[in-house]
Amino acid sequence: MAAVQDTKTIISIKNLNKEYVSSDGKVVRALQNINLDIHEGEFISLIGPSGCGKSTLLRLIADLIPPTNGQLTINGHSAHEARENREYGFVFQSATLYDWRTVLKNVQLPLEVM
Repeated sequence: MAAVQDTKTIISIKNLNKEYVSSDGKVVRALQNINLDIHEGEFISLIGPSGCGKSTLLRLIADLIPPTNGQLTINGHSAHEARENREYGFVFQSATLYDWRTVLKNVQLPLEVM
């Protein structure tokens, strides 16, 4: 097996944070100081209990939500640039509707991601 250091970094995450404000006004830290490099050819699994931030991290990588702060690059580009350049694909595990989006905006979501 080739050493990881010899392969290109595809996704680089440095000190990534995501916070939400709950309905009662409290700040919820969904992700805190995440650091991760994913190299070409690697197979990665995100494993953890419900609510630990797995889906939040994937949504950040897919540019579906913005990070609170930190750095996330895909092939050296921001997640937004990589999405606009169609450098990756994203498939939801199951049909997903976002209650904060209108029906039309939910239908248009795949067009935004592409």
